[in-house]
Amino acid sequence: MKISFDINMLKTFALVAQDLNFTLVAEKRNTVQSAVSAQIRKLEEALGQPMLSRGRGQSMHLTPEGEAFLIYARRILALSEEAIETVRTTNSRQILRLGTTTTLAMSIVSNVLRTFARQRPDVQIQIQCDRSDSLLQRLEEGEIDVAFMMDQGRHALRSFVHSMDLEWVCSPDFALPDEGPIPLAFLTDGRDLRQYALTALDTAGQQGHITHLSPHPVGVRSLVQAGLALTVMPRLTIVEPLVPASGTFNLPKLSPIALAAYHAPREGVSCADDLLHLLETAAK
Repeated sequence: MKISFDINMLKTFALVAQDLNFTLVAEKRNTVQSAVSAQIRKLEEALGQPMLSRGRGQSMHLTPEGEAFLIYARRILALSEEAIETVRTTNSRQILRLGTTTTLAMSIVSNVLRTFARQRPDVQIQIQCDRSDSLLQRLEEGEIDVAFMMDQGRHALRSFVHSMDLEWVCSPDFALPDEGPIPLAFLTDGRDLRQYALTALDTAGQQGHITHLSPHPVGVRSLVQAGLALTVMPRLTIVEPLVPASGTFNLPKLSPIALAAYHAPREGVSCADDLLHLLETAAK
């Protein structure tokens, strides 16, 4: 037999368990004593167990069954309040859709979002990771509100652009081979920073060879973390356990890249400027 509980009935029971006084509970519930008594009786009938001991000449107290049920009643009431508050909060919060690259999301952006969340707890962030060129297309099509990525050139939606140093990156225990070209790891499709690396090595009279590939930035990080190769990253995106490698292995200086943010204003979203300010500060 299935038993369903009315929230109001559980609220009444929780108050009765607390006050052990029907009259006082009736005042708190803005009802009459007989209604409180009826709710408790209905609850006991549904459970098939007495919740209260209230014999003549004795003070009212919870039965062992009542004490056990009180724990669950309070849990149900707490969950009910939590559910209501969650729905109310979600409906009242602005939603800001951010697009960025995986490399930036794992470094600069995560730090920025920590600060942004403290400043704007009323905003729900939705984040999407993709290639820089794809993010610009998503922005133009209205799928995201802000895009933070490698600069895609002059654009009506570009909010700022800043130069950022590139750095050779390796694992702490990486060792260059005794002879032969420098092993490098990059993305499979080639639309990454490999040209910066190869150009710098060629200019310095050094030779590099792309020995490992991955279709995803996380895969490249894994290859480098395993000590199999070097790669190139914006300096501010290097996170442990990876470390800068330029000084250790006397590698040539790399040309800087440009990071930019793009913003497509959307009605009802007034918080984008706050995020853009934090992103620009982090990118400088």
